[in-house]
Amino acid sequence: MLRPKSTARKTPTWPTPTPEQVEVVLLGTYHMNNPGNDAVNITADDVLGEKRQGEIEAFVSRLEQADPDRVVVERPASATNAINEVYERYRTGEVDYDEDRTFEMEHETELASRNEVVQVGFRLADRHDHERVVPVDVPEDLSDDPAFEAFADDGPPAPKRDVPRIDEETLQESMDERLAESTVGSYHRFLNEEAALHYNDGMFDELLRFGEGTNYAGPDALARWYRRNLRMAHNVWQALDDTTERVLFLVGSGHVHVLRHLFTEFPQFCPASPLPYLPRRE
Repeated sequence: MLRPKSTARKTPTWPTPTPEQVEVVLLGTYHMNNPGNDAVNITADDVLGEKRQGEIEAFVSRLEQADPDRVVVERPASATNAINEVYERYRTGEVDYDEDRTFEMEHETELASRNEVVQVGFRLADRHDHERVVPVDVPEDLSDDPAFEAFADDGPPAPKRDVPRIDEETLQESMDERLAESTVGSYHRFLNEEAALHYNDGMFDELLRFGEGTNYAGPDALARWYRRNLRMAHNVWQALDDTTERVLFLVGSGHVHVLRHLFTEFPQFCPASPLPYLPRRE
């Protein structure tokens, strides 16, 4: 199997919750319906097939042990009601999880049955008989900035230090190969181990170099990335009540290390690793 070269060593920093804090189990996932929106887009096979459906059922059975009071998902908070109308159709059995469906929503938003929000998030909330899921995303387009036009031909400035970097093409091939050889559960185990949580760090290396003089195109794009994650953390807070003790947040794995930092800094939360609820890697 191809393996991406390692970057600088990362130290796990999962804090220990105190009794008064709300635990946020951050479950990094991959995009099962291949939307193609990321720098590295994993090529997912069809999760509606019998084999993958069985694996997802087993995976969600493991996640049940987390016993969350809320299931939080990476879908637009602005579409909360529409998303929960779709969730209710699954919850009541009107739609089966292995059906090939695409649900159109307002504001050009859609939700496909192959999406991990349906396959994992809805299933988990359904198992716990939750009446609703909690969509918290506020999407941002990091490249939608005229300031980048100044660098359209040349790209970012060359790095000034020859430090180890992850090659995106090698990473793509490695992750595709690993998914093809893994169950859904064991692949999530891999995605949530410390090394894989930092595969998205290349965006920091590249974007921070974009800019010249008073043009801060790259840093401003990173600021929008942090704004998106901060808004998601805020929306998690908005969804809590005084009975909430633990939530499970299903989110693209590239967000996890940033969200872990943000939830650590907010004293009323404590981020938690999902590894205790995931199967061993094969």
